Amino acid sequence: MGTYTRDPQIDIMHLTDSEMRLKLSQADTALANSLRRAMIAEVPIMAIDDVHITANTSVLHDEFIAHRLGLIPLTSKDVARFNYTRSRAATRSCVPRDHLQSEFDGADVVVKPVDVGRIDQATNPQRIVICRLRRGQELKLVCYARKGIGKEHAKWVPTEAVAYEYDPDNALRHTFFEHPEMWPRSEFSQLKDDDEKFEADYDPNGKADTFFMTIESTGSLPPQLICMTALSQLYEKLGVFEEALSVPSD
Repeated sequence: MGTYTRDPQIDIMHLTDSEMRLKLSQADTALANSLRRAMIAEVPIMAIDDVHITANTSVLHDEFIAHRLGLIPLTSKDVARFNYTRSRAATRSCVPRDHLQSEFDGADVVVKPVDVGRIDQATNPQRIVICRLRRGQELKLVCYARKGIGKEHAKWVPTEAVAYEYDPDNALRHTFFEHPEMWPRSEFSQLKDDDEKFEADYDPNGKADTFFMTIESTGSLPPQLICMTALSQLYEKLGVFEEALSVPSD
């Protein structure tokens, strides 16, 4: 791929089941933003893509329920075992099938989704409510989950938010503070607590080369796996690009 003057480094600063904060150094804005976009739109996960409703007497119409089901996070640690349905190699076996069937005649009951096995379920046992059924109402449906990426639809986005911060003390003057003393100090600030300065001295020759990134997962994948998969996707795309450049033109 050639030689580079920079050697990007990633240091994990904070890690939980649903959130990760990392420091990307010796990089530039293009790389940081490429990694951010890859984590949002290029990491495959499983999501409900097809819903067959045979009976629905609830207050919610079919399209509303189908949309809700599609946005429920599904555990996708084994997503690599499945093929994309747009692929020729895809078969019926790559579409896991599950049933949601509820028929109540008693008191009001909350209809809950299948056990999606969220990674934080042990500490947060609350589950997602699809709809509420009153006495005599019923909801019968069959769901098909398929593999996809966020570039195709938002239900395949594995992250709740991905953001990065650079120049925490505004030394590059990338933004203008009309009243710097009113601006909240970043948690990554290099200024001392007893320092009377509210922003660093202007550095006209400085460049953004350190980025503090925060990745929040929906629960479908651990945040560190989202980051690693995004890096692999970027590496694969660079390989395809390099191969295309090496092919002589006619």
